[in-house]
Amino acid sequence: MPLWKKEGKVATLLMEASISPVVHDAGQKLAESTGSLADALNQNLNRLLVWPFRATKGFARDVEGQKTEIFGTLIYTVSQSQPTPEPSNFNADNVACVIDVDECLNVEKLSAAYERIACAKRLKKTLSPKVPCVPSTTVTLGIIFGRDAAVPIETLAKELDRLNRQHSDREWTNMVVVLSKGMINYAVQFPGENVMGDFLPPAEGASERYSPPIYVIIVVRPTGRFTFNKMCSFLLAHLMIFSPGANLPNWGQVLEGTPKEGITVTSYQFNLLGKLMPVPRQFYNDRYIPPRPFLIEDQQGNLLSTLQFLPWQDGGVVLLNGKLPLDGLLIFLGKNALERGGIVKRADGQISYVLPITQADFMQMLQRIQRQSNMVVKLDPSRFVVQKLADEGSSSPFIARLYLGNLSLRDVVFPDHTKRDIFDKPYHLIMETMLNTRSTSQEIVQLVADHFSKLAKGEVGQLRGHTIYIEKPIDKELRKEVETFLNSAVRALKQGMQEVTKALGTDIGFLFRKQSPFEDWVKILEKDDPHLAAYLRETRQWSARLINSRNAIEHEGWILPKVRYTEVSGIIRTDEPEISGQKVSDFVKFIMDRLICFVEEVTAHCLKVRMPAGIAVTEIPLFQRESDMPQRFQLTLSNGGMPIWNIAYHQSSFEET
Repeated sequence: MPLWKKEGKVATLLMEASISPVVHDAGQKLAESTGSLADALNQNLNRLLVWPFRATKGFARDVEGQKTEIFGTLIYTVSQSQPTPEPSNFNADNVACVIDVDECLNVEKLSAAYERIACAKRLKKTLSPKVPCVPSTTVTLGIIFGRDAAVPIETLAKELDRLNRQHSDREWTNMVVVLSKGMINYAVQFPGENVMGDFLPPAEGASERYSPPIYVIIVVRPTGRFTFNKMCSFLLAHLMIFSPGANLPNWGQVLEGTPKEGITVTSYQFNLLGKLMPVPRQFYNDRYIPPRPFLIEDQQGNLLSTLQFLPWQDGGVVLLNGKLPLDGLLIFLGKNALERGGIVKRADGQISYVLPITQADFMQMLQRIQRQSNMVVKLDPSRFVVQKLADEGSSSPFIARLYLGNLSLRDVVFPDHTKRDIFDKPYHLIMETMLNTRSTSQEIVQLVADHFSKLAKGEVGQLRGHTIYIEKPIDKELRKEVETFLNSAVRALKQGMQEVTKALGTDIGFLFRKQSPFEDWVKILEKDDPHLAAYLRETRQWSARLINSRNAIEHEGWILPKVRYTEVSGIIRTDEPEISGQKVSDFVKFIMDRLICFVEEVTAHCLKVRMPAGIAVTEIPLFQRESDMPQRFQLTLSNGGMPIWNIAYHQSSFEET
C-alpha cells in the first residue's frame, strides 16, 4: 500500500503501487475536513507534487505590474525545494495553476471566481523556448474548487457557458470541482465520433497558427467520490507540459477507477482566428443533416475514398474516408486556402483543419480533381429517404418529447451506435403506430364536430314537421374509424410497449393479464421497482377499458351505436354514441392522451433504470422548456444534480405535464 512519506519539510509520495486509491482517500478526507479547505487542499497537493512544483496561498504579478487577488491555492515552480512565506507574491511566469477555493459554490460565487481566474490568465508571460518534439506550455490553468454546492452542478455549468460567451477562450475557467459529487470540464469530440478525452488549454499562440476540427464540449461528470482523482489527473497532465521532465505521478494511474461518463451541456468550435465560439444551433445533431459525400474512384470504378464537406463557423472542414492521402487532395483547393492547412488522422479516415472555404470552394476542388487527375468524382448514389413524420416539427411537444426526448436518453444507455437496434426497431414501430393512432383519434373528433356543426346550419339534415331527415349520416364512417382507433391503440399499448420495455430489460406483460395474476405479478414488481408498480396499478384503470372495448368488437360482435337525433322545440338535438360509458369523441381523446403519457413515461423510466452509474433523469418544469424544442426530460447527476424524476401516475393531460 502506498504511503505518504516526509523528507524534511517536503512531502512526496512513494509510488511503488497504484496511486489512485491514495488520491481517492485523500479526497475523502479533504471533503470531510473541518478546518480551512484551502490549507487542507494545499497540504494534499504538496504530497502529490514533486520539485519544481509547490502549492500555497498567494497571488501572481506580471512584468507590467498587473496582479491578481489572493488565491487559496496557487501552484508554482521554484528553483529549489524550500518553504515559501504566505501569502506569497509570485512572478506570473512561474505560475502553472490558480485554484479559487470556496466552501459552498453558488452562481454568484462561481461568477466572481471566474473573473478572478480570468484576471490571472490575462497576466503577461514570457514565452518559453520551443524544444522540438517536446510539448510545452506557459498557460495558467484555472480551477474553481468547492467542498459543496448550494445549487445543482448543471446550474453551475449553464453559468459557466454564459460567462464563456462573454470572454475570450484564453480566459476561460478550465474546471469546476464539487468534492464528492462531481465536476465540470471540457472534452474533445471529432465530427462523427463519440466524446473523447479532456481538453487541455492550448499553448500560447497554438490556435493562432491553425484551427483544429474539434468540438470542445462542456461536460458535467458524475465523478462522485473520485472527483479529487479526476481533478488531480487533469492538473498533473497540465503540469507535465508546463515543466517537461518533472518526475510527477502518472496522471493515467491517478485516474484509475474514475467514472468516465458525462453529460454534455453545450459545444464550441474553433473559428478561422483560432477562437472558440458556440456551435450554431442549426448545426446541432437534432436538426442538421450533413451534405452527402462524394466518391473518388479510379478509372476501373474502384472506390478509393469518399470526400465530404462540413460547414464550420466562418470556414469549412473536409472529411476523407479511404486510403487516399487527404493532404494530397487539398492541394486542389489552391495555395490561399492552405495557409492554415493541415490534417488530423483518425481511425476511420482523415480530417482537415478548419479552412477558409465554402461549399462552392469544395465543389471547385472536386472539379479540379476530375480535370487534372486520372481519378473520377461522383456523388454518392446511395438513396436517402427523408420522410415527413407529421405536420409538425420539434416545437411540437409530441415530437420533442416522444421522439427527440426519449431518443436522447437512448443515446446514453446505448452509446455504441451499432447496438441501438435492439431498442430502435421496436420503438420505431410503436411511434409509427402512435402517429397513426393519433391521426385517427383526431379524425374521429373532427368528424363528429363537423357533422354537428353542419347539422346546426342545416347543411346535412333538416326537420320536416316532426320528422328528422339526415342527408349525410356519419355512422358507417364513424364505426370504421373507431374500430381502426381501438385496434391501433391496443397494438401500440399491448404489443408495441411490451417489445420496447422488453428491449430495456423490463417485462410489463402482466398488465394485460386477468386481475388475479396481475395482482400477483405487480406485488413482485413492487419489491424491485415500487414506482413502476404503482404506475401500472393506475394504468390498469384505463388500459382495461381500452382492451375490453377492442375485445368487444372482435369477440362479441359489438358495434358502435348510431348517432341519436331528437327534435326538441323545432330544433334537431344530437347525442354522440358512447364507448365504455363515455361519448365517443371524449373517449378517444382521453385514451389517446393516456396512451401518449404511457409511452413517454414508461419508456423514459425504463431508460432511466439502465443509465450509467451516477447519471439519472430530471424533469424540466413546464415553464422552463424551450419553445422551439419543449423536451420534458434531461440528464442529471444522481448526486449533486437536479431533482431526480420518478415515474408517477397523474391525471393531468400530456400538454399540461
